Amino acid sequence: MVQRPLFVSLALSFAVGLGAAAQQRSITGKVVSATTAAPVAGASVSVVGTPIGAITNDRGEFSLSAPPGTVTLLVRSVGYRSRQVPVAADASSAAVSLEQDVFNLEAVVVTGQATAVEQRNLANAVTTIPSEQLNRAPVQTLEGALQGKIPGALVQMNSGAPGGGAQINLRGVTTINGGVDPLIVVDGLIIANDAIQSNMDAITAASAGGNPRPQDNAVNRIADLNPDDIQSVEVLKGASAAAIYGGQAANGVVIITTRRGRPGAPRFSVTQRFGTFDVQNHLGSRAFRDSVAADSVFGAKSQNYCKPLCPVFDNEGVLYGEHPLSVETDANVTGGTEQTSYYISGLVKKDGGIAPGTGYQKQAVRANLDQLVGSRFKVSVNLNAIHSLAQRGISNNDNTGTSPFLVFPSTPSFIDLRAVNGVYPANVFSTSNPLQTFAELKNNEDLWRILGTSTMNVDAVTTSTQHVRFTVTAGLDFFSQRNDILSPADLQFEPQDGQPGTAVLGKSSDLRLNLVGSAVHTYSPVSNAFQATTSAGFQYENRDLNLTNIVGRTLALGLQNVNQAASITSIQSEQPVKNLGLYAQEEVLAANQRLLLTGGIRADRSSVNSDPSKYYFYPKAAASYRFVQSAGSVDEVKLRAAWGQTGNPPLFANRFTLDSTAAIGGQVGQLRAFRLGDTTITPERNTEIEAGFDATFGNQFATLGVTVYQKTVSDLLLEQSVAPSTGYQTRIFNGGKLRNRGIEAALGVSPVRRPDVTWVVRSTFYLNRSEITELPVPAFNTGGFGLSLGAFRIEKGKSATQIVGLTSKTTQGVVGDANPNFQMSLSSDLDYKRFSLGFLWDWKQGGDIVNLTQLLYDAAGNSADQAPDGNNRISSWSGGHTSVYVQDGSYLKLREVTLAYNLPPDLSQHFGMRTARLSVSGRNLLRFTPYKGLDPEVSNFANQAIVRNIDVAPFPPSRSFFFSIDVGF
Repeated sequence: MVQRPLFVSLALSFAVGLGAAAQQRSITGKVVSATTAAPVAGASVSVVGTPIGAITNDRGEFSLSAPPGTVTLLVRSVGYRSRQVPVAADASSAAVSLEQDVFNLEAVVVTGQATAVEQRNLANAVTTIPSEQLNRAPVQTLEGALQGKIPGALVQMNSGAPGGGAQINLRGVTTINGGVDPLIVVDGLIIANDAIQSNMDAITAASAGGNPRPQDNAVNRIADLNPDDIQSVEVLKGASAAAIYGGQAANGVVIITTRRGRPGAPRFSVTQRFGTFDVQNHLGSRAFRDSVAADSVFGAKSQNYCKPLCPVFDNEGVLYGEHPLSVETDANVTGGTEQTSYYISGLVKKDGGIAPGTGYQKQAVRANLDQLVGSRFKVSVNLNAIHSLAQRGISNNDNTGTSPFLVFPSTPSFIDLRAVNGVYPANVFSTSNPLQTFAELKNNEDLWRILGTSTMNVDAVTTSTQHVRFTVTAGLDFFSQRNDILSPADLQFEPQDGQPGTAVLGKSSDLRLNLVGSAVHTYSPVSNAFQATTSAGFQYENRDLNLTNIVGRTLALGLQNVNQAASITSIQSEQPVKNLGLYAQEEVLAANQRLLLTGGIRADRSSVNSDPSKYYFYPKAAASYRFVQSAGSVDEVKLRAAWGQTGNPPLFANRFTLDSTAAIGGQVGQLRAFRLGDTTITPERNTEIEAGFDATFGNQFATLGVTVYQKTVSDLLLEQSVAPSTGYQTRIFNGGKLRNRGIEAALGVSPVRRPDVTWVVRSTFYLNRSEITELPVPAFNTGGFGLSLGAFRIEKGKSATQIVGLTSKTTQGVVGDANPNFQMSLSSDLDYKRFSLGFLWDWKQGGDIVNLTQLLYDAAGNSADQAPDGNNRISSWSGGHTSVYVQDGSYLKLREVTLAYNLPPDLSQHFGMRTARLSVSGRNLLRFTPYKGLDPEVSNFANQAIVRNIDVAPFPPSRSFFFSIDVGF
């Protein structure tokens, strides 16, 4: 008796299902470009008010089942304007043409952990760089591809050494002693961007000269990513936009989205590149006419080389004159069905260095999979395996006479340092022979890395008015880095410390685990008067950085293992950190999608804070309104304003007074720690307000965006000297305020849009001014090598990046400022029939540099312009004028240029290819600068909040040339 009602119920349900299925009708169609009539593959086609959707295939075709009656199709595709197309009740097909979205105004931009809005409604100044702009020209590492493309950002390489190493600075200085790098997020996973020192200091003793800051020219790990795998990069510069990441986002957030699969038959793409690198600039040295001139500088030893005329040897040109072939192969395949899609790629790169024993190699494999499970579940899995080898030689400051540009100043041009029959001569004028050093010294950084994320999306509720979605993302980022340095015993400088032969072995690992969960509810009434999106969730991060370094000294020639050395020392550091964040956000889009109101809050706690269980709150609010067809040729004007707060966590162990137990001479003992921790330490807090407008003109003929901002950083992490009676030297604490004010602008113009010609020109502008508004301690100098050589001073009421020095033998004052006056860029992308030409100019005006490399040459009497310019400079400096070596770091660089030709389709298809493209490219081909050093992009201390722009014997910059073949199957 019980079974009969159950059977009837099941039968009725089945019948209802059959009835509903019978009422569905099939709609087919094709989506094409309105400009070229070419099919648009990968476009999404959905039935408004239902979960029904489809993706166009390679021919732009789609097919879906729709409910009876008149329906409206919403068609969207990246790079095109969305369009709604009504389909009558008796119609079974639809033809859709999409207008090009030249400036990506309808591109979807992240506004929350699981929410996004179209660029045209965005209330914050967020810069989006699509793959086409990111990969305009081949680049060794990702940082270089970002230069000149982000208004509000200063992206500068620290040196020219192979393998990267750059600082991304967003909207000025945000700290004095805290972390300086923006948060990097890849496919929802917060990844490591550590810059781990190689401990080349064991060879150079750079930190023994009174400045303990790292000077090893380290690489930050954003360099590991393959630019060709990236679909887009979004840069959240302001605190309101970045507040969704709370206590880790004071330096901004860089959100990287990788390529996804596209339904359809498998599509293979292969890129083969051949190129070379060439040194961009030489310093040169003094050419002496005869022994009399040489004797006045280098003494009687010069008589052995000048008899009586002096020969001239370009040892610098020999060292940095390599041109090995660089090769890169990049391949990918994408395809699938409407239920399953995939993207798989592989990279093999080998870039030769401009000096012997240097270069950069990378191999990477990526697999991105998207799977629909039923109609409501979607699972996405991303996996990326990376291996790289950076051979960076030796550069930057040293105190042992090993870095080439600390040796060349005291090495006359009349000595030939090249090997004779495989044997390098001793450099009798200095402590080492740089040609021998680079031929025999090994400095390898070998890295293995795994990035993986898994995401599940659940469309729990979908009705005509409401949508509830749950998302869970779990991610892992693990890398293992090995640094091998070998300085053989026969190198000229090695016996100086009485322990000839040095080996350094560094092993580092970083494991990061992420778990993010969110719930999103979207409500739109039947009238479509507004759309309200409510989201809430959590983010958990667990990371463990482990650093170990072993140094072996007195190592016999031919040996390389540290355990074979007579003297062995080791250090280890482990830094476990746990972070937990909770967030909630509300977005309302109203007034016919013209008004956007956003409010949200994030609460973070971290194990690096004084109280790991205490939550710190970071609120945000933003609003924008679009005035459509406001006047004449003005398409629309959007006014926007935003306010928000973010945090910068204390550095690891700031809350502790570190244990100093160590073994000295075989005996275990303990010394008093130098720095006193703070048991009340808190994150730095960045409060920022921004306002601006975005306008489009003449049916997307041009677009202009302007933003002004002010951000105030309070609770700065400061370090103060304490009374010797305490037993400590310094203490860390919170105090003081720093303010930045600036303006940024982005202009885009599309003067020609025809089927055979398209031309887009873009320009950016940015300026920033900083000021220390509160300081609870007396003004103090930070970084540098002393007042006479230029130092950075933190002083109330003054710029945070001011450089002070001697103005006479008895007085001191401001002699420069590292902050640029402004930055601009200009890019152009022109497509004419089968040809395309793209380029990017990058201009930085101002920003002073402390040029200590030139000082070394002048002091040795060996500068290329020694008489009379070098003599005048060193005389002025000796008279108490630091400013002579604080020099204008302005530059204008041709960052990228590419000329390409697309082969005719019939020719490509004749050889079995879908497409074929030939191109020649260059990077950093031209440079104009008043700066007298190797390059105005320089930082002896690598990534620093304040102490950048110090030039001490850097690795020279290079330009690159590549020929590329791109084919599709």
